[in-house]
Amino acid sequence: MQTRPRLDTDLADPIAPPPRKRSHAGFLILLFVVFAALAAAVFFELAKRKTQGQALASTITETAQSAPVVNVGRVHRAPSQSTIEFPCQTEALVETPVYARADGYVKQRPHDIGDRVKKGDLLFEIETPELDQQIEQANATLAQSKASLQQDQANLAAAESNLKLADVTAKRWKNLTDRGVFARQDLDEKVAALELAQANVRSAQENVNAAQSAIAANDANLKRLRDLKSFDRLEAPFGGVITFRNTQADIGTLITAGNTSSSRELMRIAQIDTLRVYVSIAQTYAPLIHGGLPAELVVDELPDRVFRTKVDSIAHSVDATSRTMLALLFVKNEDEKLLPGMYAKARFSLPHAVNALMLPADALLLPKEGPQAAVVGPDGRVHFRRITLGRDYGSEIEVLSGLSDGDQVALSPTDAVREGVTVEAKQESEK
Repeated sequence: MQTRPRLDTDLADPIAPPPRKRSHAGFLILLFVVFAALAAAVFFELAKRKTQGQALASTITETAQSAPVVNVGRVHRAPSQSTIEFPCQTEALVETPVYARADGYVKQRPHDIGDRVKKGDLLFEIETPELDQQIEQANATLAQSKASLQQDQANLAAAESNLKLADVTAKRWKNLTDRGVFARQDLDEKVAALELAQANVRSAQENVNAAQSAIAANDANLKRLRDLKSFDRLEAPFGGVITFRNTQADIGTLITAGNTSSSRELMRIAQIDTLRVYVSIAQTYAPLIHGGLPAELVVDELPDRVFRTKVDSIAHSVDATSRTMLALLFVKNEDEKLLPGMYAKARFSLPHAVNALMLPADALLLPKEGPQAAVVGPDGRVHFRRITLGRDYGSEIEVLSGLSDGDQVALSPTDAVREGVTVEAKQESEK
């Protein structure tokens, strides 16, 4: 019996159901929710920005409508005199560095910094073995030159004797030759001998002169060495205070003479009972400074002391670089409260120009058009005025024209202070 092959169609259901359709409703709902959230966020951001813009506009409007507050000061008439201060520095009346004049070794040093010495006090004693040897050699050379001079003088005396004999002989031979006793040739020989004797005398005299010159030179050299030897004792040239000592110049130290870079100063002595003060006067005030003008010297470290003095002299010339004139003052310093090298201030009382006004320095404006000041009127409006400046006194400046006595001026005005703007004035004392 034959078996029929099995087909796949035989295994299928006799009736298959239709395919099922997919639903998109959930995706559409999700997409709608996302778009709604984005729209809500955009609307919220726009509303927030609108609110901030309205607040900013309101603030700007309120600021524009409110008058800016400015500090003001008053212009006042200058007194007959004002005080001006210039920086300066105190210096010792006399300050001298002490250098060694002879090479050697430090033997003793009885004084140190801060010690007070009198004129002639010993500062350093120096051992000079090489100089001592040079002095002995110079003595020997001088003695040798003196002995040479004596020998030359003896030769000169012998030459002069020979000259006398030759002169007498020549005269005798001339008389005998004239009478025909001797021939002319014999007379010529005696004349030649006379001339030779004269030459010998001149030579001997030159040798004596040379020996005398050598003695003078050797004697001068010996005196120089002895004078140099006297500097083995360095003494104070005047009474004062030792303000500096070379810390390397102790006993036994080899020191070199001179004031070159290789030979340092040993000490420095200063007179401080009177101090010298040089003051650089600005060109603006130079015509007002003169000899005899009263002055005061003040130091920040001594707030309770005022040292009164006067101008001793002025340079009568303005330095082209700094535009200042140098003035010299002498200040008494009996109690030695002032020290050389201190920073100080010289104070002068100077007269003002006629009808000058004083402007607070903070009110000065310097645009390219020239000096100006912002004047605040009684109605609070600002008006800029051009002014002519006089002398600068630091916190105040002289004004020669452009302002009136009692004018209110804005101090350190900002960009909000413009021409015609109404401001609220606040007096400087209300700060």
